[in-house]
Amino acid sequence: MRCYFNLIDGYERILDLDGIEVSDLEQARLQAIKAIEELLEEDEGISEDWHSWTLEVTNEDGKILFSIPLYGILH
Repeated sequence: MRCYFNLIDGYERILDLDGIEVSDLEQARLQAIKAIEELLEEDEGISEDWHSWTLEVTNEDGKILFSIPLYGILH
């Protein structure tokens, strides 16, 4: 299945237009955590800027499969 990893907060959405193929929800969850970790590696001072953001994972139909608050990963 193809999953899309969108970054959202109360005012803005950064949409993943490409998505990636995953075999199941567990693999999608692992990829989501990997994406958040890569954000942290790019900028160590990112935590305050991303405090209110959530990584929302959707399927091809736009259905939300799960979401991970960045605050929970960043701290």
